[in-house]
Amino acid sequence: MKLARSLLDLGEAIHGGPVESKILSTIEDLFPDHVSYEVSTKYWEVRQEEIIMNGERIRSVALPYTSGCLHGKIGREIGTFEMPFHPFDLKKIHLDQYEAIVIHGDKLRRVSIPQGSPPTFFTTERLEGDVDLCSDTRLVETKSRNVEVTVREGDSYVVIGAHVDHWLTGFHDNLLSVQLLVDLYAELQKVRTKHGIKLVFFSSEEGPRCCTGSTQYHIKDLFAIISLDAIYPFRVVFSATPDLWFLSKNFNLKRVEMPTPFSDHFSFVQRGIPGMVLYNDDMIPVYHSDEDLPVPGDEEYLDQLKSSLTRTLIELDSRSKESLDAEFMSIAKQSGYLGDSRENAIVPDIENLTSKFRKT
Repeated sequence: MKLARSLLDLGEAIHGGPVESKILSTIEDLFPDHVSYEVSTKYWEVRQEEIIMNGERIRSVALPYTSGCLHGKIGREIGTFEMPFHPFDLKKIHLDQYEAIVIHGDKLRRVSIPQGSPPTFFTTERLEGDVDLCSDTRLVETKSRNVEVTVREGDSYVVIGAHVDHWLTGFHDNLLSVQLLVDLYAELQKVRTKHGIKLVFFSSEEGPRCCTGSTQYHIKDLFAIISLDAIYPFRVVFSATPDLWFLSKNFNLKRVEMPTPFSDHFSFVQRGIPGMVLYNDDMIPVYHSDEDLPVPGDEEYLDQLKSSLTRTLIELDSRSKESLDAEFMSIAKQSGYLGDSRENAIVPDIENLTSKFRKT
Protein backbone atom coordinates (compact mmCIF):
# COMPACT_ATOMS: atom_id res chain seq x y z
CA MET A 1 0.00 0.00 0.00
CA LYS A 2 2.98 2.26 -0.37
CA LEU A 3 1.49 4.15 -3.33
CA ALA A 4 -1.88 4.79 -1.64
CA ARG A 5 -0.17 6.08 1.49
CA SER A 6 2.08 8.39 -0.53
CA LEU A 7 -0.95 9.77 -2.41
CA LEU A 8 -2.71 10.30 0.93
CA ASP A 9 0.19 12.53 1.99
CA LEU A 10 -0.55 14.88 -0.94
CA GLY A 11 -3.73 16.07 0.81
CA GLU A 12 -7.29 16.61 -0.37
CA ALA A 13 -7.67 16.01 -4.11
CA ILE A 14 -10.56 18.26 -5.14
CA HIS A 15 -11.87 17.51 -8.64
CA GLY A 16 -10.00 19.43 -11.33
CA GLY A 17 -7.47 20.74 -8.81
CA PRO A 18 -3.68 20.62 -8.38
CA VAL A 19 -3.61 17.56 -6.09
CA GLU A 20 -5.74 15.57 -8.53
CA SER A 21 -3.24 16.54 -11.22
CA LYS A 22 -0.30 15.39 -9.04
CA ILE A 23 -1.94 11.99 -8.54
CA LEU A 24 -2.47 11.63 -12.29
CA SER A 25 1.16 12.65 -12.92
CA THR A 26 2.32 9.97 -10.48
CA ILE A 27 0.34 7.36 -12.39
CA GLU A 28 1.69 8.63 -15.71
CA ASP A 29 5.24 8.22 -14.34
CA LEU A 30 4.46 4.64 -13.27
CA PHE A 31 3.21 3.74 -16.76
CA PRO A 32 5.34 5.48 -19.44
CA ASP A 33 3.22 3.96 -22.22
CA HIS A 34 0.01 5.56 -20.92
CA VAL A 35 -2.36 7.68 -23.01
CA SER A 36 -3.96 10.76 -21.44
CA TYR A 37 -7.29 12.20 -22.63
CA GLU A 38 -8.23 15.78 -21.80
CA VAL A 39 -11.33 16.32 -19.68
CA SER A 40 -13.31 19.55 -19.33
CA THR A 41 -14.24 19.92 -15.67
CA LYS A 42 -14.61 22.36 -12.79
CA TYR A 43 -12.29 23.00 -9.85
CA TRP A 44 -13.87 24.01 -6.54
CA GLU A 45 -11.39 26.59 -5.31
CA VAL A 46 -11.54 27.22 -1.56
CA ARG A 47 -9.92 30.55 -0.74
CA GLN A 48 -11.26 30.89 2.81
CA GLU A 49 -13.30 28.74 5.18
CA GLU A 50 -13.55 29.63 8.85
CA ILE A 51 -15.86 29.94 11.84
CA ILE A 52 -14.98 32.29 14.71
CA MET A 53 -16.72 31.95 18.08
CA ASN A 54 -15.70 33.98 21.13
CA GLY A 55 -12.58 35.11 19.29
CA GLU A 56 -11.40 31.55 18.62
CA ARG A 57 -11.28 29.75 15.30
CA ILE A 58 -13.44 26.62 15.34
CA ARG A 59 -12.32 23.45 13.55
CA SER A 60 -14.56 23.36 10.50
CA VAL A 61 -14.82 22.95 6.72
CA ALA A 62 -17.19 24.47 4.18
CA LEU A 63 -19.60 22.17 2.39
CA PRO A 64 -19.47 22.05 -1.39
CA TYR A 65 -20.49 24.28 -3.18
CA THR A 66 -21.60 26.91 -0.71
CA SER A 67 -20.10 30.36 -0.22
CA GLY A 68 -20.80 33.49 1.83
CA CYS A 69 -20.00 35.36 5.05
CA LEU A 70 -22.23 36.18 8.02
CA HIS A 71 -22.17 37.51 11.59
CA GLY A 72 -25.17 36.02 13.34
CA LYS A 73 -26.63 34.23 16.31
CA ILE A 74 -27.00 30.48 16.59
CA GLY A 75 -30.68 29.60 16.37
CA ARG A 76 -31.63 32.91 14.79
CA GLU A 77 -29.68 33.68 11.59
CA ILE A 78 -27.60 30.49 11.83
CA GLY A 79 -29.26 27.08 11.99
CA THR A 80 -27.51 24.04 13.46
CA PHE A 81 -28.27 20.40 12.66
CA GLU A 82 -26.94 17.01 13.72
CA MET A 83 -25.20 14.95 11.07
CA PRO A 84 -27.61 12.16 10.01
CA PHE A 85 -26.29 8.60 9.82
CA HIS A 86 -26.41 8.52 6.03
CA PRO A 87 -24.68 11.54 4.42
CA PHE A 88 -27.20 11.67 1.57
CA ASP A 89 -29.92 12.47 4.13
CA LEU A 90 -28.43 15.96 4.46
CA LYS A 91 -30.33 16.79 1.28
CA LYS A 92 -33.60 16.23 3.16
CA ILE A 93 -32.94 19.04 5.64
CA HIS A 94 -34.68 22.34 4.84
CA LEU A 95 -31.64 24.59 4.78
CA ASP A 96 -33.19 27.69 3.22
CA GLN A 97 -34.91 28.75 6.47
CA TYR A 98 -31.63 30.23 7.74
CA GLU A 99 -29.02 32.64 6.39
CA ALA A 100 -26.26 30.13 7.18
CA ILE A 101 -26.07 26.51 8.35
CA VAL A 102 -23.71 24.56 10.62
CA ILE A 103 -23.79 20.75 10.65
CA HIS A 104 -22.00 19.10 13.56
CA GLY A 105 -20.75 15.56 14.04
CA ASP A 106 -17.83 13.58 15.44
CA LYS A 107 -15.61 14.18 12.40
CA LEU A 108 -15.27 16.72 9.59
CA ARG A 109 -17.03 15.94 6.32
CA ARG A 110 -17.57 17.38 2.89
CA VAL A 111 -20.94 16.26 1.55
CA SER A 112 -22.71 17.90 -1.36
CA ILE A 113 -26.05 19.55 -0.56
CA PRO A 114 -28.63 21.13 -2.89
CA GLN A 115 -27.23 23.87 -5.10
CA GLY A 116 -28.26 27.34 -4.00
CA SER A 117 -28.02 26.45 -0.30
CA PRO A 118 -26.81 29.19 2.09
CA PRO A 119 -23.19 29.13 3.31
CA THR A 120 -22.91 25.80 5.12
CA PHE A 121 -20.18 24.42 7.36
CA PHE A 122 -19.34 21.16 9.04
CA THR A 123 -17.80 21.25 12.49
CA THR A 124 -16.99 18.84 15.32
CA GLU A 125 -17.99 21.40 17.97
CA ARG A 126 -21.40 22.59 19.17
CA LEU A 127 -21.80 26.32 18.66
CA GLU A 128 -23.73 28.84 20.70
CA GLY A 129 -24.20 32.59 20.89
CA ASP A 130 -22.76 34.99 18.33
CA VAL A 131 -20.67 33.49 15.54
CA ASP A 132 -18.74 34.83 12.55
CA LEU A 133 -18.46 32.46 9.62
CA CYS A 134 -17.08 32.95 6.15
CA SER A 135 -16.52 30.69 3.16
CA ASP A 136 -15.00 32.22 0.05
CA THR A 137 -15.21 29.52 -2.62
CA ARG A 138 -15.92 29.34 -6.33
CA LEU A 139 -16.24 26.84 -9.16
CA VAL A 140 -13.63 27.46 -11.87
CA GLU A 141 -13.78 26.03 -15.38
CA THR A 142 -10.60 24.03 -15.98
CA LYS A 143 -9.06 21.02 -17.70
CA SER A 144 -8.02 17.69 -16.26
CA ARG A 145 -7.44 14.28 -17.85
CA ASN A 146 -8.19 10.59 -17.77
CA VAL A 147 -5.12 8.35 -17.84
CA GLU A 148 -5.43 5.10 -19.81
CA VAL A 149 -3.04 2.16 -19.52
CA THR A 150 -3.32 -0.76 -21.95
CA VAL A 151 -2.56 -4.15 -20.41
CA ARG A 152 -3.35 -6.11 -23.57
CA GLU A 153 -4.51 -5.11 -27.04
CA GLY A 154 -7.70 -6.55 -28.49
CA ASP A 155 -10.54 -5.95 -30.94
CA SER A 156 -12.73 -4.95 -27.98
CA TYR A 157 -11.84 -4.09 -24.40
CA VAL A 158 -12.73 -4.62 -20.79
CA VAL A 159 -11.96 -1.39 -18.92
CA ILE A 160 -11.24 -1.46 -15.20
CA GLY A 161 -11.39 2.03 -13.77
CA ALA A 162 -11.03 4.06 -10.57
CA HIS A 163 -11.39 7.76 -9.87
CA VAL A 164 -8.46 9.62 -8.33
CA ASP A 165 -10.13 12.72 -6.83
CA HIS A 166 -11.38 12.67 -3.25
CA TRP A 167 -12.81 14.80 -0.46
CA LEU A 168 -10.67 15.34 2.66
CA THR A 169 -8.50 12.25 3.37
CA GLY A 170 -10.22 9.88 0.91
CA PHE A 171 -8.12 6.78 1.57
CA HIS A 172 -10.87 4.27 0.78
CA ASP A 173 -12.75 6.68 -1.48
CA ASN A 174 -10.74 6.29 -3.59
CA LEU A 175 -6.98 5.98 -3.11
CA LEU A 176 -7.13 2.30 -2.15
CA SER A 177 -8.89 1.59 -5.45
CA VAL A 178 -6.10 3.42 -7.28
CA GLN A 179 -3.60 1.18 -5.49
CA LEU A 180 -5.59 -1.92 -6.48
CA LEU A 181 -5.72 -0.83 -10.11
CA VAL A 182 -1.95 -0.34 -10.20
CA ASP A 183 -1.38 -3.72 -8.51
CA LEU A 184 -3.66 -5.43 -11.04
CA TYR A 185 -1.45 -4.44 -13.96
CA ALA A 186 1.23 -7.09 -13.31
CA GLU A 187 -1.36 -9.71 -12.37
CA LEU A 188 -3.41 -9.23 -15.52
CA GLN A 189 -0.38 -9.43 -17.78
CA LYS A 190 -0.16 -13.10 -16.80
CA VAL A 191 -3.74 -13.78 -17.93
CA ARG A 192 -4.57 -14.89 -21.48
CA THR A 193 -7.79 -13.27 -22.70
CA LYS A 194 -9.62 -12.84 -26.01
CA HIS A 195 -10.58 -9.28 -25.14
CA GLY A 196 -8.14 -6.48 -24.64
CA ILE A 197 -7.75 -5.00 -21.16
CA LYS A 198 -7.33 -1.36 -20.20
CA LEU A 199 -6.91 0.33 -16.84
CA VAL A 200 -8.31 3.85 -16.65
CA PHE A 201 -7.73 6.40 -13.90
CA PHE A 202 -10.67 8.79 -14.06
CA SER A 203 -10.67 12.47 -13.23
CA SER A 204 -13.43 14.34 -11.40
CA GLU A 205 -15.82 11.66 -10.16
CA GLU A 206 -16.75 13.85 -7.21
CA GLY A 207 -18.24 17.22 -8.09
CA PRO A 208 -21.43 19.18 -8.66
CA ARG A 209 -22.16 16.64 -11.41
CA CYS A 210 -21.25 12.99 -10.87
CA CYS A 211 -18.46 11.37 -12.82
CA THR A 212 -17.35 14.16 -15.13
CA GLY A 213 -14.21 12.36 -16.26
CA SER A 214 -15.82 9.05 -17.12
CA THR A 215 -18.75 10.65 -18.96
CA GLN A 216 -16.17 12.07 -21.40
CA TYR A 217 -14.39 8.75 -21.95
CA HIS A 218 -14.99 7.10 -25.33
CA ILE A 219 -16.94 3.83 -25.62
CA LYS A 220 -15.58 2.71 -28.98
CA ASP A 221 -14.79 -1.02 -28.91
CA LEU A 222 -15.77 -1.23 -25.22
CA PHE A 223 -16.96 -4.71 -24.19
CA ALA A 224 -17.58 -4.06 -20.48
CA ILE A 225 -16.68 -1.62 -17.71
CA ILE A 226 -15.65 -2.51 -14.14
CA SER A 227 -15.34 0.35 -11.67
CA LEU A 228 -13.64 0.29 -8.26
CA ASP A 229 -15.03 2.87 -5.86
CA ALA A 230 -15.00 3.14 -2.06
CA ILE A 231 -13.74 -0.38 -1.36
CA TYR A 232 -13.53 -1.21 2.33
CA PRO A 233 -12.68 -4.43 4.21
CA PHE A 234 -13.94 -7.13 3.92
CA ARG A 235 -16.92 -7.37 1.59
CA VAL A 236 -18.45 -5.68 -1.44
CA VAL A 237 -21.73 -4.40 -2.73
CA PHE A 238 -21.89 -5.87 -6.22
CA SER A 239 -23.70 -3.17 -8.17
CA ALA A 240 -24.15 -4.14 -11.81
CA THR A 241 -26.29 -4.66 -14.86
CA PRO A 242 -28.15 -7.97 -14.31
CA ASP A 243 -26.30 -9.76 -17.12
CA LEU A 244 -23.16 -9.51 -14.95
CA TRP A 245 -24.70 -10.74 -11.69
CA PHE A 246 -23.32 -14.24 -12.35
CA LEU A 247 -19.87 -12.80 -11.56
CA SER A 248 -20.86 -11.88 -8.02
CA LYS A 249 -20.00 -15.39 -6.80
CA ASN A 250 -16.32 -14.43 -7.01
CA PHE A 251 -16.64 -11.96 -4.10
CA ASN A 252 -17.41 -11.84 -0.41
CA LEU A 253 -20.80 -10.17 -0.78
CA LYS A 254 -22.80 -7.72 1.26
CA ARG A 255 -25.50 -7.64 -1.43
CA VAL A 256 -26.13 -7.67 -5.19
CA GLU A 257 -28.04 -4.73 -6.64
CA MET A 258 -28.91 -2.79 -9.78
CA PRO A 259 -26.26 -0.26 -10.85
CA THR A 260 -25.86 2.66 -8.47
CA PRO A 261 -26.04 5.99 -10.35
CA PHE A 262 -23.30 7.47 -8.12
CA SER A 263 -20.17 6.05 -9.71
CA ASP A 264 -18.13 6.05 -12.90
CA HIS A 265 -19.69 2.96 -14.51
CA PHE A 266 -23.19 4.42 -14.72
CA SER A 267 -22.80 6.62 -17.79
CA PHE A 268 -21.52 3.54 -19.64
CA VAL A 269 -24.54 1.52 -18.48
CA GLN A 270 -26.85 4.22 -19.86
CA ARG A 271 -24.95 4.05 -23.15
CA GLY A 272 -25.63 0.33 -23.41
CA ILE A 273 -22.39 -1.15 -22.04
CA PRO A 274 -22.39 -4.02 -19.51
CA GLY A 275 -21.13 -2.40 -16.31
CA MET A 276 -20.43 -3.00 -12.65
CA VAL A 277 -18.94 -1.23 -9.66
CA LEU A 278 -17.55 -2.71 -6.48
CA TYR A 279 -18.04 -0.60 -3.37
CA ASN A 280 -18.83 -1.10 0.30
CA ASP A 281 -21.22 1.14 2.20
CA ASP A 282 -19.83 -0.26 5.45
CA MET A 283 -17.60 2.80 5.14
CA ILE A 284 -20.53 5.24 5.58
CA PRO A 285 -19.29 6.24 9.08
CA VAL A 286 -16.10 7.68 7.51
CA TYR A 287 -17.49 8.59 4.07
CA HIS A 288 -16.18 11.95 2.76
CA SER A 289 -14.55 12.64 6.11
CA ASP A 290 -11.16 13.48 7.58
CA GLU A 291 -11.12 10.01 9.18
CA ASP A 292 -11.17 7.97 5.97
CA LEU A 293 -7.73 6.57 6.76
CA PRO A 294 -5.95 3.19 6.52
CA VAL A 295 -7.47 0.47 8.71
CA PRO A 296 -6.25 -3.00 9.73
CA GLY A 297 -7.02 -5.47 6.99
CA ASP A 298 -6.60 -3.15 4.01
CA GLU A 299 -3.62 -5.04 2.64
CA GLU A 300 -5.25 -8.46 3.06
CA TYR A 301 -8.41 -7.09 1.45
CA LEU A 302 -6.46 -5.84 -1.56
CA ASP A 303 -5.00 -9.31 -2.08
CA GLN A 304 -8.49 -10.83 -1.92
CA LEU A 305 -9.91 -8.37 -4.42
CA LYS A 306 -6.96 -8.81 -6.77
CA SER A 307 -7.63 -12.56 -6.93
CA SER A 308 -11.39 -12.07 -7.20
CA LEU A 309 -11.07 -9.54 -10.00
CA THR A 310 -8.67 -11.75 -11.93
CA ARG A 311 -11.15 -14.67 -11.76
CA THR A 312 -13.95 -12.30 -12.72
CA LEU A 313 -12.10 -11.04 -15.75
CA ILE A 314 -11.33 -14.57 -16.97
CA GLU A 315 -14.97 -15.61 -16.57
CA LEU A 316 -16.27 -12.42 -18.23
CA ASP A 317 -13.85 -12.95 -21.11
CA SER A 318 -15.50 -16.31 -21.85
CA ARG A 319 -18.83 -14.62 -22.66
CA SER A 320 -19.79 -13.01 -25.94
CA LYS A 321 -21.49 -9.66 -26.43
CA GLU A 322 -24.48 -11.48 -27.89
CA SER A 323 -24.92 -13.73 -24.85
CA LEU A 324 -24.69 -10.80 -22.43
CA ASP A 325 -27.16 -8.75 -24.47
CA ALA A 326 -29.61 -11.66 -24.63
CA GLU A 327 -29.44 -12.15 -20.85
CA PHE A 328 -29.86 -8.43 -20.24
CA MET A 329 -32.90 -8.09 -22.52
CA SER A 330 -34.55 -11.19 -21.04
CA ILE A 331 -34.34 -9.75 -17.52
CA ALA A 332 -35.32 -6.29 -18.74
CA LYS A 333 -38.51 -7.60 -20.42
CA GLN A 334 -39.44 -9.55 -17.28
CA SER A 335 -39.06 -6.28 -15.35
CA GLY A 336 -41.45 -4.42 -17.63
CA TYR A 337 -39.03 -2.74 -20.01
CA LEU A 338 -40.72 -2.16 -23.37
CA GLY A 339 -37.73 -1.05 -25.43
CA ASP A 340 -35.55 -3.07 -27.77
CA SER A 341 -32.10 -1.69 -26.86
CA ARG A 342 -29.78 -1.68 -23.85
CA GLU A 343 -29.17 2.01 -24.32
CA ASN A 344 -31.13 4.06 -21.75
CA ALA A 345 -32.94 0.93 -20.58
CA ILE A 346 -31.76 1.63 -17.01
CA VAL A 347 -32.54 4.94 -15.32
CA PRO A 348 -31.60 6.38 -11.90
CA ASP A 349 -33.81 5.71 -8.89
CA ILE A 350 -32.35 8.49 -6.75
CA GLU A 351 -34.83 8.18 -3.91
CA ASN A 352 -33.71 4.59 -3.27
CA LEU A 353 -30.03 5.26 -4.13
CA THR A 354 -30.13 2.75 -6.97
CA SER A 355 -31.50 2.37 -10.51
CA LYS A 356 -34.32 0.55 -12.25
CA PHE A 357 -35.52 -0.48 -15.69
CA ARG A 358 -37.34 2.21 -17.61
CA LYS A 359 -40.99 1.22 -17.99
CA THR A 360 -42.09 3.62 -20.75
